[in-house]
Amino acid sequence: MIEDHRAAQALRQADGWRDAVTLAALPLIALGHVQPDYVQGIIDNTEEYGPYYIIAPGVALPHARPEQGALSNGVAFTTLSKPVEFGHDEGDPVWLLICISATDAEQHIYTIQRLANLLQQDEFIQRLKQATTDSELYDLLSAVSTDA
Repeated sequence: MIEDHRAAQALRQADGWRDAVTLAALPLIALGHVQPDYVQGIIDNTEEYGPYYIIAPGVALPHARPEQGALSNGVAFTTLSKPVEFGHDEGDPVWLLICISATDAEQHIYTIQRLANLLQQDEFIQRLKQATTDSELYDLLSAVSTDA
């Protein structure tokens, strides 16, 4: 699912949803998948449309449109030490952020389908919750088949 250890961040501390989104996007910036203004695109979209990217209770998939700064396809996982509120009735509080960038709609849909398959597996979710270090989280995610 991920190919670089920098795309796995375990038990980060966030002061609110904006901080959580910023934290979650940092690996994508560091790996060259997005421009720094991609983060502001996610924040602006959230302020305008609400947290449209909350896909399950406790799970957010923050992303913006390709033209808002996506350079290549990428995925980064961030777990939070203390879940944060996004203002979503059914999804709050959020403990897992999977920040994605996609350069086209087809890749975006493919990535979401792969993630949805993974997130339906209770054992996988429990293992994500139990990862206490970046390397544990990376080892778990790097072992996941890209055909998931």
